[in-house]
Amino acid sequence: MQPSPPWFLLPAILVGFPVFFVGIWTLVCAIIAATAGWGAMAARYPAPPGFQGTGLPSGWANRVGVASYRGVMHFEAAPEGLVIRVSRLFPFHPALLVPWRAISLTRGGGLFSAGSMAVEGGSTFSLNGDAFDAIERALAGGGAPTARK
Repeated sequence: MQPSPPWFLLPAILVGFPVFFVGIWTLVCAIIAATAGWGAMAARYPAPPGFQGTGLPSGWANRVGVASYRGVMHFEAAPEGLVIRVSRLFPFHPALLVPWRAISLTRGGGLFSAGSMAVEGGSTFSLNGDAFDAIERALAGGGAPTARK
């Protein structure tokens, strides 16, 4: 007859796995934020708590440096600048409020990019067509979202 497993094995697994998963998730998010330069941008361009802009199409395929933010990055336009948010599931990514004067856009880019957005003193974003076009229109309109042409 085989010996039975210790009584604490199942509770240890039930408690240990979520703790392990959250720890790994937090570590991965910290690494992604560090490689994207998010911390430096957050120190330079913090969004005030509760600050809201007008939502812009964000699309799905956006990158910051080498880090992919596929489907979790959201853009908002405000007269003060461009608000950039990442889903709350990703710690170490506070919302940014980048002044319009600190943004430069370059159309064209790569196979999966409509263009890039460089943030002064920050990172370069590779943007899909929807996001690039929406930010370009908002930049041209002084931060006010304009109707699509």
